[in-house]
Amino acid sequence: MVKMSYDALLHELNEYSNQSNDISEILEKSDDLLNSVSLNEAEYNRVTERFNLEILDVEKFIKINNCKCVSNPRAFTSNGVPSADGLLSNAIFGYTTQERTGTFAYIDLHGWFLTPSYYKTWSKLDSRIKNIVFGVKYYSIDPKGELYEDEENGETGIDFLRKNMSKIKFKYTSAESKQLSIKYLEKNRDNAWISKYIVIPPYYRDKNTSSGSRVVVGLDGVNKLYNNLIIAANALLATQEYGYDATDSNKGRVQDIVLQIYDYFCGNTNKTLEASIGKGGRGLSGKMGIMRTSNLSKTADYSSRLVISANDLKVDKPSDLMVTFDKSAVPLYAVITQFKDFIMYQARLFFENEFTGSPVYPVVTKKGVKKSVVPDSPEINFSDERIKKEMDRFLHGYNNRFVPIEVPVEGTNEVYYMTYKGHYANIGDNDEKELNRRLTWCDVFFIAAVEATRDKQILITRFPIDSFSNQFTTGIEVASTKETEEIVFNNVLYKWYPKIREEDIGTDTSNSFVDTLRFSNTYLAGIGGDYDGDQVTCKGVYTREANEELRTFMNNKQNFITFGCKPLREPGSDSLQSIYALTKVLSTTKITKSEAIQYK
Repeated sequence: MVKMSYDALLHELNEYSNQSNDISEILEKSDDLLNSVSLNEAEYNRVTERFNLEILDVEKFIKINNCKCVSNPRAFTSNGVPSADGLLSNAIFGYTTQERTGTFAYIDLHGWFLTPSYYKTWSKLDSRIKNIVFGVKYYSIDPKGELYEDEENGETGIDFLRKNMSKIKFKYTSAESKQLSIKYLEKNRDNAWISKYIVIPPYYRDKNTSSGSRVVVGLDGVNKLYNNLIIAANALLATQEYGYDATDSNKGRVQDIVLQIYDYFCGNTNKTLEASIGKGGRGLSGKMGIMRTSNLSKTADYSSRLVISANDLKVDKPSDLMVTFDKSAVPLYAVITQFKDFIMYQARLFFENEFTGSPVYPVVTKKGVKKSVVPDSPEINFSDERIKKEMDRFLHGYNNRFVPIEVPVEGTNEVYYMTYKGHYANIGDNDEKELNRRLTWCDVFFIAAVEATRDKQILITRFPIDSFSNQFTTGIEVASTKETEEIVFNNVLYKWYPKIREEDIGTDTSNSFVDTLRFSNTYLAGIGGDYDGDQVTCKGVYTREANEELRTFMNNKQNFITFGCKPLREPGSDSLQSIYALTKVLSTTKITKSEAIQYK
């Protein structure tokens, strides 16, 4: 067992509470945490006393808020007007936005049922509870409060549970202790039963009742679940009015729908919801829930949503790694999206430096012939509007990003292009000093992106944010093409310059560019991510003060350990990937016979 301080343990328990709205899940995770740490009896009692969860008093809530009853399963009349006693009623919920935002209602269940959180927690501890709720098997209670199967003299059903609630002893079937869960059940025995279920205000579930000239009267999402509950509850009432006892299966159905509504808001059981909502039915919570897919995954202005991937470790020395703890490799198109105005400024500055100072400018033809010409109004031809247009074409034209830059020349119809002025950083015996090709917009945008982000940070966020570690900051290395090289351009060294040749210009570039985000593996544990398609949101930081603050935070101990004094940045993944890369035997690797036997 792990030794953990009392304060650190309380913090971790509070973290679990913040990560989920599902009481059953919070209790289960908290019990597992308590079983994994070393605590004496006094510390254990202090923790369990502090960790309290109480059930809402539904009757009191309805009385205080003067809630009205929703009883009609038909939400609309025949002419498309909301029913007076339906789920979208104007008489119950009001007409104005303010009224429909804050007015609750309730559904009369016409019987007593377990609150969903209580039912879910109890069912996890004792699988026999579901058998009783649906009347599948019969049970009796011994003098010790233990349930035992008794087909001859036993009873079953929800009414049996309620009648004997004070006698039943809560029992768990797993080998590990579930003290917090049992304490929750014990403490809330008296509040475990409800006869009414609260309906949230219609503002958060309103239905568009028209589609052109056609009236839409269908319901979806939580409205459909509420509708199912009204129908099931009314069916119970009908059987009672006709003098029949409601069957346990019908009551079990009501109990099950109550749980489905709870899961819609708090749980992560989308498969369960599909049966009631329909194929593709989703609740609010979970990885594929409505909140995650419809809201949290949306990107804000000047931000990008990127898939994360593992780093490339095929280098000779650590200094050759593009990705470090301090810097992440961000795709060029994402950098342009996040720092658009800064890159436009740098691009305009690039053209000003190229064409200012001399009326004659060196150009090259498509066939590689070099000459000097007098450009025609370069300040107009390379204006902000032109740069923005080419930037948009680069962002959306995936298969044609190596577009050469034309230089307009007055008095001739011949097409001239800007000349590429970069050369290799390390000149070998067989290397040419300069690359003879045309300059492309990709070159300009890469140079502008590097210059614009030299002193900038990005915020990388993985939703949902359940702790401060779900967002971290790093510097930026601009990742362009998959193949790069060291290039000196205008006396500036670019270590990972896009590898472009004359024969590449005009070809399909859809598979030439990096399109995933790569950051240090040590950040994975903090965001709870992996490389199976997880996505993050990247947002650029602009002001000098904000960037300085984030750079300071990168070296702060809060960036390395949690409040519970656990390591937040774990190097394990980096080590494993490095060992794999170092020991992998490639098809071209020459090894001795003894080494081959050893590898086998």
